[in-house]
Amino acid sequence: MCPTIHGNMLVGPTAENLTDKCDKSTNAEGLKSIQTDVRRLIPDVNLRDTITQYCGLRPNRNPEGLHVDTYEDVGNYVNLSGVRSTGLTASVALGKHVAQTLIGIGMPVAFNLHFIEKRKGIIRFHELDHDAQDALIKGNPLYGNVICRCETVTEGEIIEAIHHPIPARSMDAVKRRVRAGMGRCQGGFCGPRVIEILARELGISTEEVTKNQSGSYMIAGKVR
Repeated sequence: MCPTIHGNMLVGPTAENLTDKCDKSTNAEGLKSIQTDVRRLIPDVNLRDTITQYCGLRPNRNPEGLHVDTYEDVGNYVNLSGVRSTGLTASVALGKHVAQTLIGIGMPVAFNLHFIEKRKGIIRFHELDHDAQDALIKGNPLYGNVICRCETVTEGEIIEAIHHPIPARSMDAVKRRVRAGMGRCQGGFCGPRVIEILARELGISTEEVTKNQSGSYMIAGKVR
């Protein structure tokens, strides 16, 4: 059980070996096992306060062990396997190692001389003091229009995310950038407004707005 940088708590996880590569379901048994384990440390934890549950799949290797492999019959290709819980902390070192490996096997590469090492982050309205919030709203009134009440995310932040160098072009992308839809109502209040903003800013119809990948449309059609 650990706090996040956003002020809420993560509880879990479970870890199960599966054979179905598409099974991303959660179940009551898994939640009950988490509850049992957590209450050994924190007896008064109340899982009825849970907002949502998440599940992810990761490939495993048998036998276990991190492998970085190249193949004579497949050019310019590096296969990483067996990367488990160490993947996050090892990712930077692995990335450098893979780049060096690709150069070593003859992949033609050139350094990007125009690479931007640092980018300006998206403004977090709720983290600013009142004076800074007032100044921001005076410069752009859309920062005074709160779209997501649970997480206090403004229209200005959502628009900034949509037009960022790495643009947010779906509901989940907006959620990951600025947390609109991550609160108690899970997008029940702000979801329709985020759809409207995405459609307006991207110049598409609301029926074309997706949850994440192509075809995951949020709206099936209009009733009036």
